[in-house]
Amino acid sequence: MTGEQRTQLLLRLLSKEEAAAQIAPRAGISKQTLYRWRDEFLRGGAAALAGRGSGDPQAEEPAKLHGQLAERDQVIGGMTIANRI
Repeated sequence: MTGEQRTQLLLRLLSKEEAAAQIAPRAGISKQTLYRWRDEFLRGGAAALAGRGSGDPQAEEPAKLHGQLAERDQVIGGMTIANRI
């Protein structure tokens, strides 16, 4: 998916044209991914979604770590639900 496509999805989400529960499945992504993209978009704008960062590795590191934490949170959440069942 291109940065422009991601931007269009996020604009529909942010303008409340559609709910994340409708946008994500139609785009073939999870709601968590859509929300992660929203957070990146709000932090860095469309350039971050298109893969054009500031070029400063130190500036990109927090976003990378945030993404890794979000992925781990998903795994932990899934394991917690499985354990409760």
